[in-house]
Amino acid sequence: MGLQDRDWYRDEMRRRKREEDAEEEAAARFAWLKTQRTRRPRGQGPKLWGADWHWSLQLLVWLAIAVLAIAGMKLLKL
Repeated sequence: MGLQDRDWYRDEMRRRKREEDAEEEAAARFAWLKTQRTRRPRGQGPKLWGADWHWSLQLLVWLAIAVLAIAGMKLLKL
């Protein structure tokens, strides 16, 4: 009975090792695919600050810029 237990144990450890190796390989492939998806075509830089803001927030920022520009022009009397 001892030899059978030893053989079963060895087979079980080999099976577990194969499963762990397969999981590590799958994780490595997924990581590689993830890096491929995040790459941008050549000549295309990173997104501009505020480019992914909601349109209403972008509108408020542009209105604030316009008000500051008009106030600056009136202060300089242009």
